[in-house]
Amino acid sequence: MTWLPYQLHPEAPAEGIPREAYFGGARFEQARKHLEEIAAEVGLTMRQRDVIINSRRALGAAEFAREHGRFDAMHRALLKAHWEGTGRLENIDELVRIGAGVGLDATELRGAIEEDRYAQVIDDNRRDAESVGINAIPAHIFGQRYLVLGAQPYEVFQQVLERLRQDGATS
Repeated sequence: MTWLPYQLHPEAPAEGIPREAYFGGARFEQARKHLEEIAAEVGLTMRQRDVIINSRRALGAAEFAREHGRFDAMHRALLKAHWEGTGRLENIDELVRIGAGVGLDATELRGAIEEDRYAQVIDDNRRDAESVGINAIPAHIFGQRYLVLGAQPYEVFQQVLERLRQDGATS
């Protein structure tokens, strides 16, 4: 599996957009419940923050980690901090703290984030993703043929894998 950066809400200011203002009261509550139910099915805890963040800085920090051979550790640490509600990934100090915790040089990481060093990579990946119909995260492409967008129940992935097996049997 290859994780690629995709900035979901580039329109959000660095400090984020209040979730309730973005989704509206009932829609916000419905989205929150949906994510919490899916997470609970697989034993995960998801605590949504009160804002939708602009993930550009976090994506840049992850690309810095990729360049320094620490992507997997950084990716896991960023996801944990975001989804468990313990980290503010729009905050440079928080990103540097997380990066240092996985073995990245704090000064170099801070510089990369502050100068938006990975802007081209982030922008190109978003453009490429949208050109093939990706407009949500997570997005999984199976067998270069099937696209599964957003948080989905396990059964959806089982169905796609079964379809790939059937396709392979008829080729």
